[in-house]
Amino acid sequence: MIRLRAGCKVNLGLRVLGRRPDGYHELDSLFWPLRYPRDELRIRLRPGSGITVRCAVPGIDPARNTLTKAHAAFAALAGGAPGFDVELVKRIPSGAGLGGGSSDAAALLLWLNSLLAEPLSPAELTRAALAVGADVPFFLQSRPSRVTGIGEVVEPVAVSAPPLFLVLVCPGIHVSTAEAFARLDELRGGNTPPPPAPCQNNLTNTAGADNGNRLIGAARLDLENDLEGAVFPRHPQLAGLKAEFGRLGALKAGMTGSGSSVFGLFAAEATARSAAARLRGPYPRVYCQALGTAGM
Repeated sequence: MIRLRAGCKVNLGLRVLGRRPDGYHELDSLFWPLRYPRDELRIRLRPGSGITVRCAVPGIDPARNTLTKAHAAFAALAGGAPGFDVELVKRIPSGAGLGGGSSDAAALLLWLNSLLAEPLSPAELTRAALAVGADVPFFLQSRPSRVTGIGEVVEPVAVSAPPLFLVLVCPGIHVSTAEAFARLDELRGGNTPPPPAPCQNNLTNTAGADNGNRLIGAARLDLENDLEGAVFPRHPQLAGLKAEFGRLGALKAGMTGSGSSVFGLFAAEATARSAAARLRGPYPRVYCQALGTAGM
């Protein structure tokens, strides 16, 4: 059996710059990879071709999901792919803004590519990833990145922030991404609202340094998430959780993606651990980790 592990991500700020004529939204966000929570793919190769997917979590269509899409996209570019069965062990909750399905697809694409005597080029693998979903290319690299376009433009950033500790809470609420964006469009009064300013405070431009992208200190991080205004009125518990992070000593707090996960950033490990311990009472899924390192 082959075992693949797929982590997740948080959005440290998410600006929705407007809706395109094709219905997609232009974004500007800082994606940060996390090791926990993470899914596991248990793969057994078999004769023949094709992929079968099993998952104990309800709501995942075994015939059409990010794994079957990734397999088909890879086979189309590579001229084929081995046959196998995969059991998806879901630990990243769906509807939580963590990109679990995209991460699963990326893990499968990277593994399939490793089997080839002549692997697909990074550009070709990115094409396969985009055929699955806009967030999938980020997980091919899984590095802190500024993500723009509809999520397909990924620019890794150099980290120059002081050590930070992140506490992530998954409250068990499912938020539909499509509904969150539709509600934001409604609040803005149409399909083409005047776009807000991009996440300029997330990154500072320094000539000659990693394309000018460099993360700045936590005190100045713009963690504004435009989708909070669409999601919080319908899920006031999430707004309350964000406020609770402030009472527990977080420098900043916010919702990731379209929700429902909420995180807080802490300057001290002890404060982060204390906050996580307090939150584990009302919430069963709480994760504490140093940004850029393994979970604690």
